[in-house]
Amino acid sequence: MYYQLDNFYQNHRRYVKSRSNEQLMGNILEVSALEDCDPIKTNADLGESKLSVSGKSLVAENAAMPCGLVAKSFFTDEFTLKLGDVEQKIVSDNIAW
Repeated sequence: MYYQLDNFYQNHRRYVKSRSNEQLMGNILEVSALEDCDPIKTNADLGESKLSVSGKSLVAENAAMPCGLVAKSFFTDEFTLKLGDVEQKIVSDNIAW
């Protein structure tokens, strides 16, 4: 199955530069050191989801970990094929050769 995303440019300079290599190497950085992560530097910049993986609320003014647009772009699209009453869900398991 093929589909197209509009207005999503992974090779756009702003997208590619919006990350912190230091942070991705495991270093804990203050928000002031995350200049390259613009526009997502703090937890408040994340938008509607402000919960950690464990379900705890994140402190809004703390540094987003990881920061930047690259870290925020994760697709969770799901597709279901239907033919009459029969449904076939498309899964992403074992898709690599």
